Amino acid sequence: MTQIGQRIREARTRRSWSQARLAEATMVSQPTVANWENGSHSPREAALERLTTALEVGRLWLLEGHMNGANSNSSPEPVADVGYFATPILHIPVFPWPHDASQIENPSNPPLRHLAASVQAKSPFALDCEDRAIRRAFPAPSTIIFDRDVKQLSDGAFYLFEWQNSVLVRRWRDTPARFEPAGDPGRFETIFPEERPHILGRAVMAIRCLVD
Repeated sequence: MTQIGQRIREARTRRSWSQARLAEATMVSQPTVANWENGSHSPREAALERLTTALEVGRLWLLEGHMNGANSNSSPEPVADVGYFATPILHIPVFPWPHDASQIENPSNPPLRHLAASVQAKSPFALDCEDRAIRRAFPAPSTIIFDRDVKQLSDGAFYLFEWQNSVLVRRWRDTPARFEPAGDPGRFETIFPEERPHILGRAVMAIRCLVD
C-alpha cells in the first residue's frame, strides 16, 4: 500500500465510510477506491479534488502527509489546508433538467433555487439528476454541480453534453474513446462518438438530498 493509499484509507475509516460510500461520494467505482488504497493506481487530478472535498482533508496532507505545511510522523486528525478555506462559498443556480443546450448556455427562465457550496469552479450551475443511466454514480435524489468552463475531456470524469437532440450525463473513457453509462448493466447504451459532441460542462460535485 502506498502512502497516499494509506492516507485515503485512514481518512475514510475515520469517517466510518465503506469503500462503496467513498466511491459514491467521489463519483468512481468501488474497485477504483480499492485500487487507490492498495497502491495499484493513484487518483487522477479530478478525483483528487473530489477526494479532498468528500473526506474533508487537505490536498497537501493527502499527497504528502503535510499537516498545515509541516511534516508529521504521527496520525493527528487531518485538517484542511489554506487552499480549502480560500475557496469561496458560491450560490449556485439550480435549473430544471434541460431539453437542449440552449437552456444551459442561454437560460431564459430563472433557476428553481440556489445552492450554497464551496467548490472550485469558474462558471458553476447545478441540475437535479433525472438521467437513469447514471443512477449508480448519482443515486436519486441527487443534485449535480457542473462547471461550464471545463470542456476538456478527462478520463473518468462525468460530462453533460448534447447528443442526438437530448442532454445526457455520461462518464468519459479515453481508450477506446467513449461515453459510458453508470446505471444498470445492459440497460443503457455506451456512446462511441465519431465526432466530439457538444460539451456543456464537467461534473465537479454531487449532493444527495436525504430529506423531502
